[in-house]
Amino acid sequence: MLKSFPSSVKWVFLDLDNTLWDFDANANEALKELYRRHSLHLHTDYHVDQFVSLYQDVNAAYWKRYERGEVSKEVLRTARFTDTFDAMGIPPVLQPADVWQEYLDICPIMTLMMPNALAALEKLSQRYKIALLTNGFEATQQTKIACSGIAPYVQFMVTSEALGIAKPSPAFFEKALLQANCTAEEAVYLGDTWDTDVLGGMGAGILTYWYRREQPMRDHESAHFGGVVDDLMAFVQL
Repeated sequence: MLKSFPSSVKWVFLDLDNTLWDFDANANEALKELYRRHSLHLHTDYHVDQFVSLYQDVNAAYWKRYERGEVSKEVLRTARFTDTFDAMGIPPVLQPADVWQEYLDICPIMTLMMPNALAALEKLSQRYKIALLTNGFEATQQTKIACSGIAPYVQFMVTSEALGIAKPSPAFFEKALLQANCTAEEAVYLGDTWDTDVLGGMGAGILTYWYRREQPMRDHESAHFGGVVDDLMAFVQL
């Protein structure tokens, strides 16, 4: 059961990737383009879908390390590709140079959205101010929201790169509240990642909703847990 927004709420904070912008689908298309562009099938037995799956696993592991402050953004950007190519058995001399930059050029301009994302933003913007809270690179995330049509609905965006702090740190959410000039009681938050978004938002005292999609259910009791959202329009109707 979802909790309705308290009457005190003035701001809706939203995660970006896989909450509004379909990161998985857009990233997959970008990776497939890189595979074709560099004819990787000539250098490995991995077919394109295996390449995408392997990269996803390597990338996810690097993002967790980045969020814990264990690796820099420069290491994350490059090593997720070199480690993937190494695991595919592609010798360093045959690995595409600067492929990480090609990926960052291709992926953010893609425009596949989560279901009802733009319609939900339009409805929410009629009643609340909207901010995006994302563990991402500033320029990349700005490109995403500009190309996908999200930007007109958003008052500001907070990125982990710009702050030097990543979700789920309470300091990240506190910076967002400070920029919005509001208290935790005047905001709600929606994100798709349990550990990063939900636990992070609740840890900062914000009423937080989980965009579950097809993820397994979690048991959790907290005054700051608003409930599970399976459709963005259901979130709008609170």
